[in-house]
Amino acid sequence: MNIILLRGHNPSPIGAVVALSASEGALGSWWSAKHWSFCHIITLSTTSPFVLEIFAGFFVSIPTQLPTSCVFYMSANIPASIPYLDITYKYCDFYAKFLHLNLPCLFTESHTCTWPARLNWSENGSISIDRVLKPFSGSELCVANCRDIEFGAHRTLTMTSEEYLAYWKIAGCDGTEQLLYLKDWHYFKGKDFRNYYSQPVYFSSDWLNEFYEFRTDCDDDFRFVYIGPVGTWTPLHTDVHCSYSWSANIVGRKRWWVFPPGEENKLIVSHGGQLPSDISQCDFADPGTQDSDLPRCYVFDQQPGEMFFVPSGWYHQVLNLTDCISINNNWLNACNVTLVWRHLQAQLREVKKSCSDVESTPGWDDACQECLKAWEGWNYREFFVLLKYILISRWLRLTVQEVRQRLPTVATIPGGGKVPLHVLDEQVESLLSDIASSEPLLVKWLTGDTLDSQLQSFVDVETTTSVSSIWKHDLVEATRAIRSMVVNEDLKRLCLHSRGPAAWLWKIVLSGQV
Repeated sequence: MNIILLRGHNPSPIGAVVALSASEGALGSWWSAKHWSFCHIITLSTTSPFVLEIFAGFFVSIPTQLPTSCVFYMSANIPASIPYLDITYKYCDFYAKFLHLNLPCLFTESHTCTWPARLNWSENGSISIDRVLKPFSGSELCVANCRDIEFGAHRTLTMTSEEYLAYWKIAGCDGTEQLLYLKDWHYFKGKDFRNYYSQPVYFSSDWLNEFYEFRTDCDDDFRFVYIGPVGTWTPLHTDVHCSYSWSANIVGRKRWWVFPPGEENKLIVSHGGQLPSDISQCDFADPGTQDSDLPRCYVFDQQPGEMFFVPSGWYHQVLNLTDCISINNNWLNACNVTLVWRHLQAQLREVKKSCSDVESTPGWDDACQECLKAWEGWNYREFFVLLKYILISRWLRLTVQEVRQRLPTVATIPGGGKVPLHVLDEQVESLLSDIASSEPLLVKWLTGDTLDSQLQSFVDVETTTSVSSIWKHDLVEATRAIRSMVVNEDLKRLCLHSRGPAAWLWKIVLSGQV
């Protein structure tokens, strides 16, 4: 175990102790180069002189998702207020100053003023609920009752679109017992979302939705519509998979409470060891405040047409101040894939802890992955397939459809059903094996011979100005995550790296020798 003592530079001279696992230490200078921004290493005690050499003098941040209980998070360089970005703001600046540094920002109404949804879903400044629901006549919807909360989440119920429309007409009237929020609605599934909104260029590097477009085993996405009357709200939470998210108000105003990472620990201390589900009545300190016992929190109102970028791992609660409809996306990319992977490992640890009494049962590791899938929404196999897809598509510079066309054919699924994930995984591994066999440079890349020099060019991410450079960054970080996965002991026990067509390749990666 490598122990690093870190101290924040002004204005936050707070110390923190971070424990790195052996696999993280073995990854080399990528960790220090990627997290160079916030803190300065002043002391390092380690059994590895190599780690000492690569960390010396770097500026690093401390992600809350580091897989150890020995992490004391320190927030530094947090802006005093949420910055506003107008239509002239450059993508490369957003990539460098917000995505890469995992900091929040608001986008002005000018970014969404031409969206079809803003024209078609509103009428005289109000929500045209009939138009919104019309394409879903007779469909069943899952809605949350904001007046009924249990275990930190609102109870849900199922109703038809017609029933929700009828509810909407009387929402807010005296005697209405329920406060129903139609959220996490996959409105665009099976549709072309571009008929409703334009993908903002700032959020265009989207591995998650790209991967789900590629997948043949399911029909899903991470593009949502949220619609609810005044007073509906979402409890305090972080976003699925520790992903990024963005939320664009189509109609209405929202109030946000947003906590820099680590500040949620102060809420836990003041609420009996548990995170509260509703913090709207709590006392907070301003984000620029130093050494406060109160949690630092941004509290602000999002106006119609504005978009808000929520960084990975930032806790937030949202209240609809008026009737509201918004479009929300979750996504991940090269800038936060490390946090997503650490979060997935942390979730597996919780799963294993919850069923440790049957650890000796045959198939326990596989059962834990099934539980992880049920709890987190995906598991190690799915994440590994995502990384392999990104590696292939970025190495060959192919689109989703072009990668699909390169996959080996499989036997027809009985009844014309979807290709299961394990079959898709084998197809992806076969393609990757073929590419690596014919292109030795890919094998050399995966073993890390050229990786550190490639990453160095991305430490100064202000040079990232083109699709080509973004894809190269994707390639670098997908490779980092893959190397971290293949040395992971849980993945080894699952044999996900040793049974497929690319097993020979992962063996080389593990050995570190071409």
